[in-house]
Amino acid sequence: MSRRLFAVSVVLSAALLTSCSDGGGTALEGDAKHSNLVGYEHTQVGKEYWVTMPQMENTSGKPLTVLSGKIVHVPAGLRVTAYRVVSDGAGAHPYGVVPVGVTDDHALYHKGSSFRIRAHTLSDLYYEARIKVTGAVRGDLTTCRYTYRQGSTTYNQDIGCDTRIRLGRPVD
Repeated sequence: MSRRLFAVSVVLSAALLTSCSDGGGTALEGDAKHSNLVGYEHTQVGKEYWVTMPQMENTSGKPLTVLSGKIVHVPAGLRVTAYRVVSDGAGAHPYGVVPVGVTDDHALYHKGSSFRIRAHTLSDLYYEARIKVTGAVRGDLTTCRYTYRQGSTTYNQDIGCDTRIRLGRPVD
């Protein structure tokens, strides 16, 4: 019996050591501009749009590496086709919805999907989601989930973000 107990102990210890996600991170804070609902009522079925996600601040005393960002709730009528990391290079964070293909000269595209944020620092990098309109939209894009590593532990943290996309007349 002690041999079996030892084997179970070894398996559980290994599982704990290799676990990479704590789930409940608290080191990030979203940009205050994202507490309000942003909307865009000029989308067309079949077209794609870039939706800006919250700029993040590391409020902890230790640096961290953001590994990924995604929008958790995507309503019927919308589909995420890609994510990218961008910066405008000046620290200002535009927020909203922009049709794909519109001249975007101010944005600097970051290579890769991860980036480091120093302790007590607002990052100039942020994620954008490429959204395709597939039909009538039945709800809002809500909740942005970021996965980050701090030390040897990986966390997931949700930050509020709300974007309302609706069908309407195209903007000329």
